[in-house]
Amino acid sequence: MLQGNMANINPTHIVETFIGRVTSVVRQMKSASLRKLVVIFPLLQRDAHHIDTWVSLSVACRARRIIFYLCPDVENIDSNEVYSFPLHLFSSDNCVKSLCLRFVSLMLHPGMSNFTNLKKLGLHMVSISGDLQSLLSQCDVLEWLSLTWCSLPHLIICQPLCRLRYLEVHHCSLQKLDLQAPNLTEFELTNSPIPARLGECVNLSVAKIVLLSSSDCFDYVCAELPGALYHVQDTLSINMTIRTEFQGFAEGVAMFNNVKHLILNIDIEGGTNYSSGILRLTWLLKLAPCLEELELNMYCHGPPIYVRQLDSSSFLCPHSHLKTVRMTGFYGIRGQLELALHILRSAKVLERLIIDPKIKVAWGPVMDWSVQRLMTVGRLMARLRLFKGEYGRVVTLL
Repeated sequence: MLQGNMANINPTHIVETFIGRVTSVVRQMKSASLRKLVVIFPLLQRDAHHIDTWVSLSVACRARRIIFYLCPDVENIDSNEVYSFPLHLFSSDNCVKSLCLRFVSLMLHPGMSNFTNLKKLGLHMVSISGDLQSLLSQCDVLEWLSLTWCSLPHLIICQPLCRLRYLEVHHCSLQKLDLQAPNLTEFELTNSPIPARLGECVNLSVAKIVLLSSSDCFDYVCAELPGALYHVQDTLSINMTIRTEFQGFAEGVAMFNNVKHLILNIDIEGGTNYSSGILRLTWLLKLAPCLEELELNMYCHGPPIYVRQLDSSSFLCPHSHLKTVRMTGFYGIRGQLELALHILRSAKVLERLIIDPKIKVAWGPVMDWSVQRLMTVGRLMARLRLFKGEYGRVVTLL
């Protein structure tokens, strides 16, 4: 591993020294076999001559793993200064199995067939010109793919990636996702709501979706997302925003038929005197008929407004498998109380409903006296409204 930093009075000298040392080390390996080349240093396109030499020599030495993290310490770098990684230097018989790049640009051309041995590809803050399909469609043995903070308007792969097991796409501003990965087992996506299609992923066991939108996302979660993730067999996690005043939702055809563990991290917007927006969450019980464990991690922005009378006439969706429910960020607002009562009435084999006023979502507020006060009130409301009759033996208050 070759790395350095710019924390010096004379950064130009540091760069020159680093380049000289790396060049010397790589040249010594020219006639040997190289397992791994890792370069972590702030370099730019002006250093391309040297970096190209390192890449070329590493390919000649039949390197298995190549990692270039060219992370500059300065901000506002012009796109023309970003190093253009030389994919053309890789011969068709190269031995590279793992390629991880950070802060570089890639120029992709149709018909690329130089990475037939590639099993792992990681791109972070990479500017991509051309269609990524031209690269991925040739990676017949690719098992692990990570794309984060890349310029990527769409990810469409027509040819099946039969060996792909893990896929994560974060903060790439995708407008469409469509690929065939029949053996995918884990999938993560951080993006605004978009059309998504993963094909027949019959082995998909874990999926994590973070929806980047301040608008209500419930329609998308109910009508669009099941069509992409209906094969999830174990755990499904969704981060989303809902609004308390919304009523009704769009119903889709597909369902989360095999999900056993559902985690919802919910940003609740709107007035806390409304409950219809939160009560829509009960529809997810119908969408996931095999659900056994439900986590509702909530953060409510609005000030709590408490009411004496709760609505007990909401549509009941009987559920035959749900055993454990955990509700965090529980301040006892109307929507939360009515949602808890709905679950208690509809889950036939429910063993535990855990009420936790502590906020568990990552974007929640810092714990202070005001938050502690809301937690205290939340516990009080839970005792008054949920510890009644037969429900008392099921509810656990933390």
